[in-house]
Amino acid sequence: MPTEAVPGHITLQIAEMRFSAQDVCVLVLALAAASLSALNLWRIGQSENRQKRLFDALHRTAWQPPDASLPPRAPWYQQLGALIAATRIVGTAEQERLLGALAAAGAKGHGHLAALVAAKVCSAAAFLPLGWLVLEWRQFFVGATGIRSMFLAGAVFLGWRFPEVVLSRLAARRRARLETGIPDALDLLVICAEAGLSLDHAIEQVSRVLRSSNREAAAEFAATAAEMRVCVVRGEALENLARRAGIASLSGIVAALNQSIKFGTPLAGSLRMLASEMRAERLARFEERAARLPVLLTLPLMAFILPSLLLVIGTPLALRIIDMLGRNG
Repeated sequence: MPTEAVPGHITLQIAEMRFSAQDVCVLVLALAAASLSALNLWRIGQSENRQKRLFDALHRTAWQPPDASLPPRAPWYQQLGALIAATRIVGTAEQERLLGALAAAGAKGHGHLAALVAAKVCSAAAFLPLGWLVLEWRQFFVGATGIRSMFLAGAVFLGWRFPEVVLSRLAARRRARLETGIPDALDLLVICAEAGLSLDHAIEQVSRVLRSSNREAAAEFAATAAEMRVCVVRGEALENLARRAGIASLSGIVAALNQSIKFGTPLAGSLRMLASEMRAERLARFEERAARLPVLLTLPLMAFILPSLLLVIGTPLALRIIDMLGRNG
């Protein structure tokens, strides 16, 4: 970490990054503030732990049950997320959208919403100094304050959206696992229906059986069975299943199950037909992915294999041409 001393100026250089005196002061102040914040949070946590241990010891000594009316204290990130979510930055429509994204990723509850909002705030706060370091490192837009401000604002917006990108990837992976497990769940539903079980008991039994092979599908069917025990209209629980899973083929299954509930039509035959259709769709998706492989392999072939092949084939020919030209010369 070399430093250069110039009369009236102090600069700091780390590798290729050169910081002026103002930049060094801002960096030192930011590091000091972060260290003090972390130290205060650690002290608060330690004092809360000591108070809780003392409180539990006093209650055990006095043989008094703890006061169950006091709710447990939420973590700091949930308090921060709840505080930000209550402002105009995150409105009601945005909260509903984030709750839908969390449900698609398998995280349900308002506590996860507060944690997601806190993660968005912390990510935006982390992307701001990163953008500033990139500007100072590569010396982009030197002297253009407006463009630098726009770049930093874009970095903050990117950090605000970054947790949602991660959440969308998790939701896509979960949706793929659900698409894999739904045909097996339908086959199990057919077996349970032919065994004489009712629809809610069949769904509960399917959730128990699938727990070892596909946890996502088992959790969705368990939640549907619980909703069917509570809801007056059992079709609402099935519609909630289709909405949470986000799979288009589940709408046909829900329609068939609602028809069986409403009109008393035979359930096993329709479920068997739907299971065969979903297996055919899954096979078609696999065939589509297999057909895409030659196109996807073209770029690695041209980038790695083709130059090596040309080098092996063309090097002896080039050496022979150079040798012949040397003899003739």
